[in-house]
Amino acid sequence: PNGKMARVAFVAAVASVFVAAALASEFTSPNVVHLTSKDYEEKTGDGKVYFIKYYAPWCGHCKRLAGTWKELGDEFKGSSSIAIAHVDCTTDRDICQSAQIKGYPTLKLVYKGEELKAYRGPRDKDSLKAFVEEAAREVTTEAA
Repeated sequence: PNGKMARVAFVAAVASVFVAAALASEFTSPNVVHLTSKDYEEKTGDGKVYFIKYYAPWCGHCKRLAGTWKELGDEFKGSSSIAIAHVDCTTDRDICQSAQIKGYPTLKLVYKGEELKAYRGPRDKDSLKAFVEEAAREVTTEAA
């Protein structure tokens, strides 16, 4: 019986990997920076304004925002001052704990490793874009 159990467990494990990969692809984009515990501080401290979505892959609101977030990433592709990013709070819980994330998705601006402000406005691309551009102007003029 052990051989059969092992095969069933193996098949289940392989299936869960495919499900995780399918979920991940729903959120991933070449123009959205995926921040993890290994690189979060280094990347967010690089002088760009990071607009970060803290999310959980199972969250319905996060799924609805995923397409818009990718489009937002495309808008700022190659920008020297703004980066669109995300953190998966199911895999990088420590980041989300230190950022005091209480619900998903939470959208925050981070500059030089410090939180500037949270975003609570409408979640359409134009509103999100205007918010991050305005914030980037504020910090770059203060820095100048």
